[in-house]
Amino acid sequence: MSTSRYILEGGHVITMDADHGELPNGAVLVEDDRIVAVARSAEEFAAVDAERIDATGGVVLPGMIDSHRHTWMALLRGISADQSLMQFLASTFYGIGSIIEPEDASAASTVGALEALDAGVTTILDCHDCVNSIDHARADIEALRATGIRSVYAYGMQQYDYRPPAFLSHNQRLDAAATIRSEYFSSDGDLSRMGMLYSDFGTVTFAETAAEIEKVGELGILGASHTGAATSSILLRGLHELHHRGLLLPGHLHIHCPALDDREWQLLADTGAKVTIAPETEMQMGMGHPPFRAALDHGLAPGISTDIVCVGSGDLFSQMRLGLQFQRALDHTRVHATGTMPTTVGLGVHDALTWATRNSAAALGLEDRIGSITVGKQADLIVVKPRMDLVRSSYPAGSVVLQSTAADVETVMVDGKIRKRDGRLVGQDLDAVRTRANVALDRIEKAAATLTKYTDPEIFGWFTQAERTASVNFAQAYVD
Repeated sequence: MSTSRYILEGGHVITMDADHGELPNGAVLVEDDRIVAVARSAEEFAAVDAERIDATGGVVLPGMIDSHRHTWMALLRGISADQSLMQFLASTFYGIGSIIEPEDASAASTVGALEALDAGVTTILDCHDCVNSIDHARADIEALRATGIRSVYAYGMQQYDYRPPAFLSHNQRLDAAATIRSEYFSSDGDLSRMGMLYSDFGTVTFAETAAEIEKVGELGILGASHTGAATSSILLRGLHELHHRGLLLPGHLHIHCPALDDREWQLLADTGAKVTIAPETEMQMGMGHPPFRAALDHGLAPGISTDIVCVGSGDLFSQMRLGLQFQRALDHTRVHATGTMPTTVGLGVHDALTWATRNSAAALGLEDRIGSITVGKQADLIVVKPRMDLVRSSYPAGSVVLQSTAADVETVMVDGKIRKRDGRLVGQDLDAVRTRANVALDRIEKAAATLTKYTDPEIFGWFTQAERTASVNFAQAYVD
């Protein structure tokens, strides 16, 4: 078997590796699926027989990692752009979610994964809430694999009003998760692993939540939850109750978290939790402030994520920029309250890059494989090169975080294979993808037109009832 070799050369290499740091005119040697050498200059590889990728004028980075993305909603671009969390849940999430068919999930996951690759995102945690049947799960997984993206497929335990129902009990849904594990993830492959997205805490009985967490342990997969995503609400909380029953386990990935108080943050820190934050949806939907500072103050290393294109952007440049600048503004507000002006900016662009690379890799349990340009790690690499390359950047890391878009991503490599070259995705029939996606969207929109439309007072009443139910469900943790 022949060995494939690439040398990425001529660019400013930001390795996100403490030993290598930044290399202004560095080079990276890839053999097959691995990074085998990092050099200060391509001259060190002059004798190597390899295909050269010219990154001159650009920045070479580890592939970015989106540690929370719902590709099943990728066809619904902008549909929730003016919605609060309550409105989104009542209409888009539970409403349209109830009419999604396997072919819709497949088309959506294809679009979502390709959109991620185009934006320099080489790995995603795909939060597939909408497992209306086991075939929905199969469709999503197969679509992800066909795109070549690295993924952790999070099998969703949420229940929708899908007709006719494919699962007649919570146990049937759990059994299907075990089936998916054996069918697709009998071994943890390099490109595709499995996780579980728990039912939103409080929306099911405590015994069912416990069963989900126990099943994750049995299957040996990642467990993730939307946690504390509704400031001032009891929904999606229950951390003290979980801890009381020994169910807050190391490696549990908590998504969002803006509603958590100091004691809850300390519980996450004490139990070896992971955290990922989605600035755009949290800011728009009334979830609360993106909690980067709270996570950092409690010794946690936050990842960052895009969440849903129903609301905002599907690229991590936007999320890094929003998250960093918003947290800077909050930090400055604390100083302003003392009657003076800030003399420094506490968080830097390298912090934001860390959220999108090393921290998100750790959030997915993949820190030994991806997240930095380190010898021996998987060859997930990107080249970011500004389209209007009229003058070089005075601070490449600053330009990547604060001035780049998906359109500036020139090259994307996943597992040593080129997925985007010269600014265009390769290996995909994009016209066919586009046609299939729009046909699926036509069907979804036609079916969605028949769904009940709820007034804001009705939505508030529904949400209030859900909070009452959550109070009852959490109390069950203290009943032997």
